[in-house]
Amino acid sequence: MKIQTVNPKYIEQAQILHRDNYVADAHLDLAGEILLRHGNGETDIIRRYYLDNFRAAGLNLVMSTIYVDDAVLPEAGLKNALLQISALLKDLEGVENDVILVKTAEELDIAYKLNKIAIILYIEGLDFIGLDLSLLDVFYELGVRGASLTWSRRNLLAGGCCRARDNYPISGGLSEHGFAALEKLTALSCFIDVSHLNDDGFTDIMKAADKPIIATHSNARTIHPSYRNLTDEQIRSLCRRGGIIGINALSLIAGSYEDENHLDMLCRHAMHIANLVGSKHLCYGFDLCDSYARAELKECSAYSYQLNEKLDCFRDHSEMPLLTAALLECGLPENEVIGIIGRNIREFLREFLR
Repeated sequence: MKIQTVNPKYIEQAQILHRDNYVADAHLDLAGEILLRHGNGETDIIRRYYLDNFRAAGLNLVMSTIYVDDAVLPEAGLKNALLQISALLKDLEGVENDVILVKTAEELDIAYKLNKIAIILYIEGLDFIGLDLSLLDVFYELGVRGASLTWSRRNLLAGGCCRARDNYPISGGLSEHGFAALEKLTALSCFIDVSHLNDDGFTDIMKAADKPIIATHSNARTIHPSYRNLTDEQIRSLCRRGGIIGINALSLIAGSYEDENHLDMLCRHAMHIANLVGSKHLCYGFDLCDSYARAELKECSAYSYQLNEKLDCFRDHSEMPLLTAALLECGLPENEVIGIIGRNIREFLREFLR
C-alpha cells in the first residue's frame, strides 16, 4: 500500500490514541536549539516554539540530546555541552507547570500522572569528554541517562558512519577507550545509542554490551540504502537483545526527499522492521531538524542544507498522528501502534532509569 494521504477515519482514530495513550519522541536536539536561540537573544523557547505542538501531539516524553557541533570542537566542546544543559534548565523554569526534566522511573511516572511532559537528557557523541571518563559521572548527576559514543565522525572512542547526504562505508570499530566508555556507561545504568555509529562499531557494541541497546533515530537500510540506517542483520541483532529502534523522520534518512512521499516511506521502514522483528521493538525518534537549522541563522553544519530547504518529513510535532494514522491504515493492529507511539520506549527506559 502506497500512503500519500490518509483516510480521515484513521486520522480520527490516531488522534484518540495520542490523547489516551503514552506518546514519546526518542530524539530531538532540543537543548542545543535552546542554547542557539538564547545566543540569538530569544527567551522562553519551549513555550514559544514547541509546547503547543507537543500538546497537540499528546506527547508525554521527549528525549533531548546534547549534541556538540563541529564548530566548537575540540576546545570548547565540554563548555558547550554544559551550556546546553544550563540553557535547557533555564528555559524549563518558564514552563514548569507543563514540562519537567526527569531522572528516574518514579519521576517519569509522576510527570505522566501530573500531565507534564517529561524531558530525558542523553548525549549524542562523546567527543567533548576526550579520554576523561570521570566526566560521565558529572553528566549523570546533571541528568544524562544515555549516550552514543560518537556522532557521524571519528573520535577517540569510536568511528561514526558517513553523514546523511553521503553514502559510503567507514571502517574501524571501538578503540580500547571506547570499550572502557561502554563499561562506564553501563555501570552508571545509562542506555547506549548506536545511531550514527559505523558498522564495525555496531558489531563491537553488540559483542560487548550486556544490556538492551537503542538506535534512537535510525531506519532500515533495506528500504533506503543509507549508512545511517540499519541492515536487516543489525536490526535482528539489536532486537534479539531486547533493543528498540526509533523511526527517523528526516527525509534524507527516510529516503523521501525527492518525491516528498514522506508517509509512504516512513510506513515502509516501520512495516519492514515490524515484519522482521516485531513491532514491540519500534518507537518514534523523529530527529526533526528544521527548527534547529533556523535557530542557527546560517547553513546547518550537521546536514549542510540552506534555511529555505525543508528536510523534515513533518512540519512539527503536531503532525505526529499522521504517521500513526498511516500505520493503522497499513494494517498494524491498534495495540501494536499504541506500543510504537510511546509504550515501547517507556518500557525500555525502565531498565535504565533506576
